Order: sequence, then C-alpha cells, then structure tokens
Amino acid sequence: SRTSSLPDSEQSPVHIFCPLAGDDPFVHYAWQQGHTVTSIDFVPDAVALMRQQFGPSNDDWDMEKNGSTVIWKHKSGRATLYEGDVLENRPELVAKFDAVYDKDSFGALDPSIRRDFCQRLAVYTKNNAILYMEVKYKMDDNGGKLVGPPYHLEKNDIMKPEYFGGDFEYIAELGQVYEINIGGMVQTGHVLRRSRGQ
Repeated sequence: SRTSSLPDSEQSPVHIFCPLAGDDPFVHYAWQQGHTVTSIDFVPDAVALMRQQFGPSNDDWDMEKNGSTVIWKHKSGRATLYEGDVLENRPELVAKFDAVYDKDSFGALDPSIRRDFCQRLAVYTKNNAILYMEVKYKMDDNGGKLVGPPYHLEKNDIMKPEYFGGDFEYIAELGQVYEINIGGMVQTGHVLRRSRGQ
C-alpha cells in the first residue's frame, strides 16, 4: 500500500524540514506531536511570530549567529528556526530530514531560483524522505498562469528534471486539499519521495 512507506509518527517521530515556513502553524503542530522540526525563513518578524507559537517566554530559546543567519534553538532540542537565506549552503543540514513540508514556497519562488531550491532540498533530505508540497493551480487560461507569485504549478512543472524530477519520484497527486479565498485559484497537494542517493 502507498501509506505503508510513509513514516509512522506514532512509532517513530521524524525530522521535518519546513522551508520558507513564515509563521505557518504546522511547524508548532508537528513539534507538539513529538516530531523534530527545522524551519528557514528570511523574514525576522515571521520567525519571531513562529517562536511565539511555542510559548510566550524567550527563555525557551537559545540564539546563535552564523554569518548573516540567526539560529533559534528550542530548549526541548526538537525545534530549530533559521532566520536567513534558504538557498545558503548549510552543511549541518545535509541528509538530515525524513520529511519536508512545503506550503507554497516552491510556487512563490521565481523560476530563476527554483533549481537551486530543489537541489538544496535534495541535499538536505535522506534517501526515501517524503516531500509534501502545496501549490496553486490557476484556472485562468488567459496568461494568468504565467504570472506570479504565486505561480501556477502542476505535476509536469514540479517534476521537470531541473526541479524535483532529477532527485525525487512522484508518489501522489492529491488534488484540491482545501478551499482558499483567492479568486480563480485552487490549493493542490503533491507527494514526492527522495529517490536518488547522495
């Protein structure tokens, strides 16, 4: 069965990478469920809001600087929030993640930097890691699909060899995952698996 290859969170917590997560509540939710989470965003206010989801006390966090990046580490040892460039090389993250949660970050990126983003995710994930991705599907056929962000994306766009197609296999197209109030757009979900060794 397709789900038998997915990590069983009740038996073994997984390490989840959340690129360009902003203040997405999923990061805190996954942490509450016992998983280890790492997020990266370049907007300091978004990272500050993310930290607040874990509780009101800054005493729960240790802060360190690495070049231009600020790294917040939760005292639990299971949450790390990077405030910096998602495309920056971070050797400490190589082959570290069992799963990736990407809510709209790939679809928000300019096509000129998507290849670097995909390569970074491939380097950071373990072989057979699961990548859950949400992107926008635009209903407009009058040129609106080419304008972004957010950009219109479908399986063929996601799986181009220069994007995820070189290092991930396509597992499932989920269709609409929930309703959004943005005219002419549908929020769609896709599941990929890291398929090539490091």
